[in-house]
Amino acid sequence: MQALTLLTFVAVTCCSYLTELHVLPKASRFLPEVLSGLIGIRVILNGMGQRFRDVAPKYWLLFASITFMIFCGILSNGVGAGPQIGGLRYSLRALPLFFLPAVVTFTEAQLRQQLQLLLAISIIQLPLAGYQRLTIFQEGRFTGDPVFGTLMLSGVMSLFQIGVVCTLTGLFVRRRITLGRYVMLFLLVLLPTTINETKVTLLLLPIGLLATVIIGAPPGTKQRVALGSVLLMVAFGALFVPIYDYFNTRYNPYPVTLGDFFGNSKKVETYMENGAGVGSRKEAGRVDAIEVPLERLSRDPVKLVFGLGIGNASNSNLGPQFTGEYYGLYGRYTIESSTAAFLLEMGVGGVLLVLVFMALIFGDSLAVAREGTGLTSALAVGWAGITLVTAISLFYLTLHTTESLSYLFFYFSGLVAAARMRLGTT
Repeated sequence: MQALTLLTFVAVTCCSYLTELHVLPKASRFLPEVLSGLIGIRVILNGMGQRFRDVAPKYWLLFASITFMIFCGILSNGVGAGPQIGGLRYSLRALPLFFLPAVVTFTEAQLRQQLQLLLAISIIQLPLAGYQRLTIFQEGRFTGDPVFGTLMLSGVMSLFQIGVVCTLTGLFVRRRITLGRYVMLFLLVLLPTTINETKVTLLLLPIGLLATVIIGAPPGTKQRVALGSVLLMVAFGALFVPIYDYFNTRYNPYPVTLGDFFGNSKKVETYMENGAGVGSRKEAGRVDAIEVPLERLSRDPVKLVFGLGIGNASNSNLGPQFTGEYYGLYGRYTIESSTAAFLLEMGVGGVLLVLVFMALIFGDSLAVAREGTGLTSALAVGWAGITLVTAISLFYLTLHTTESLSYLFFYFSGLVAAARMRLGTT
């Protein structure tokens, strides 16, 4: 099972990129889903034999509640078969990875191998991001959007790298790696985020890093370790700001430095909220993507609670017959963030249940970090920080449609949840 898990990690982080380069055939873009299906078969077979004893009842209740919300949304909106398939595909394809650690017990050596593989993939992003940025310069362009390493979206690459840093920090505060190695890897992993113009790194990195340190540092050392983390972030900021400004002003006919952006409240407000109502030609901001759907759905109490139906406001790469009926009207909002998509397709009830899921994972991470032992406990320290960052990112990125982040999040969340059940503290 370890080989299949490692192959899945490689597939979700590299397959789309290699397909885009024509190294792999187009059909390879479905490889992560095929692998998830194989894992699902193993989960069912093992789980039935074990009666899923390491899956906490709270998760069964939560998943049943989400299923009920989805069913009500489909029924109340008469969603067609095509959009249902398209929507359920995104919702269910990573789910087997959540149950996998509950029915297959991985040894500490195997877990270490998994983390080493993800670290290697993370380090690979640096030369690839540098090459992609150089290519942009040679073409006389200035945007950082195509700087994404193997992860296909610049924001996704940044969030992936931040997650790796949180994990490294958890290992460091639990003394699983040395200070020298930690600082070296910290810089190697985060350097790609300095050249892809992802401003949100300056928000998410401090949140994830400080949360990880506060949760994981031994008593009596929290202040010292937190101070060290702040100094390390300051050092990273001293690199991030000039590099960002350099890449964002070179060849750019409309150069904007970080100081120009954050020093101008109007620019920040426009970035977040652009007045992009239904029918407007303006680009939707993150706040628009929540405000506008919420205002439209509130006109019908049923739609406000259950949404427009799973897949009914989203596009699908399976073909036009799988695209939702409301995609033309609301698609500009669903592509902005997962929260906007959940709100439109599962209503307020669905969004609340997703946030409950994040809260449960965070709680399990705290418990395993506090009471667990070995590598799993150190990983749980970092996972608490990652879960917090991921919950915030639901309002910034469409994580549920991103294979790399959704598959990995479900797997390691399942690992932490199963570890807590085995501790007997749920």
